[in-house]
Amino acid sequence: MLTQRGFVVVFAGVLLLTSGFSFANWYLTVIGVYLLVGLVVTLPLFALTANVAGLEVERRIDKAKVFSGDFLQVRVKITNKSRRNFDFIEVHDAYPETWILAIGENFLASRIEPGRSMTFSYILQARMRGRYILGPTNVIIRDRLGLHYYTRSLEAPTEILVYPTWKDVRRLEALGKQRQLGLMFGAHRTKVVGMGTEFAGFREYMVGDPFRLIDWKTSAKRGEMVVKQFEMEKNVQIICMVDSSGSMGNGYPENTKLEYAIRAAVLLTHMGLERKDLVGTCVFSDVVHAYVPPSALPNHMYDVLDALARAEPHGWSNFEAAIEYVTARTRKRTFFIWMTDLEESPAPLLNAMKTLVANGHKAMVISPFGPWFEAPVGQFGPVEKVLAEAVQEELWERRSKIARALSRFGISVVNVGPEDFLPTIIQQYTKIKQKGAALL
Repeated sequence: MLTQRGFVVVFAGVLLLTSGFSFANWYLTVIGVYLLVGLVVTLPLFALTANVAGLEVERRIDKAKVFSGDFLQVRVKITNKSRRNFDFIEVHDAYPETWILAIGENFLASRIEPGRSMTFSYILQARMRGRYILGPTNVIIRDRLGLHYYTRSLEAPTEILVYPTWKDVRRLEALGKQRQLGLMFGAHRTKVVGMGTEFAGFREYMVGDPFRLIDWKTSAKRGEMVVKQFEMEKNVQIICMVDSSGSMGNGYPENTKLEYAIRAAVLLTHMGLERKDLVGTCVFSDVVHAYVPPSALPNHMYDVLDALARAEPHGWSNFEAAIEYVTARTRKRTFFIWMTDLEESPAPLLNAMKTLVANGHKAMVISPFGPWFEAPVGQFGPVEKVLAEAVQEELWERRSKIARALSRFGISVVNVGPEDFLPTIIQQYTKIKQKGAALL
């Protein structure tokens, strides 16, 4: 193919050739013919030498899985395994458009001799969670005069999985100790009276109580036999149901309803693991896309992150299929936390909740309200503002009816926006622990 300089030569040759014929100047004609013939002759010669089949590309990254907002170092090595010498070669390594080139450049222009290699590196910042591909690597070869060039894409894809952001967990950890967290959010362990280690109080002695539990000093003061009671901590089992239907993708790219639901699921899983609870995750829309059963294994958090990182908003909400799938794999009593915008038909949701309650489980719904995520304040005119308020009132009345229907099954609905989504998940988890719901 012709470069910009090559097109200039073609234009100059045609101009000189035309001028030579017009003014009967054979010198201009000869120069024009020379330029055009030279350009035509050099093209097949360049095509014979511009074979990049001998070029190999190797891309190395420092890690294949990163968190949103983290940095990734990319190192690209091009090796010339042919016998040809490439005097001028450009290499461009492609990366996702949503990423930021933080340090360095993703291209290199140089020459490469037979058997030699050249290397360049750069650092990217991953902005959004998801599955991404680095590559391909585009190679451009030019001739010495800069008249022709040949380009080819060398397919060397590298898959990168970007986990959801970890900044919410860092903020939670910055609060310090569990005692400080309890002061701020009312966090308490779930306790029941039993054979634990923490003293709970006294009660009257009953026939059959072990003599070792009798507190003789207190019995002497009260004039009756009393025994000590201790508190025994119990764990809870929670499954976070993340709705990834198409409507959950509405909002700003990094602040959609689905993104907040995923961040809440990450935070809930982390808190559960810290307190020895079992927290599972299910990502569903019209089908179940991923299910990570409740577990306390060391790699459980990474399994959840892997499932949430691949979630994409599409399809519709099939609550019945999701409940059937999960309950068939859950034998213990579980507390289900649904994260859905309640914008689908309420009948399937009510049927799913009936099945859930009938199996002895408990549930609640944390519902992001669409207009709070999608309608930017101050960017509407008078007419648009009135229409937005009308739509908001209609949606609010609709979800109020759904909430009243769910309340008959003992299921509460909490409406949230971008500001209170994460604080709500912390508060609701605390209430679940305090009430001792879904004790194992």
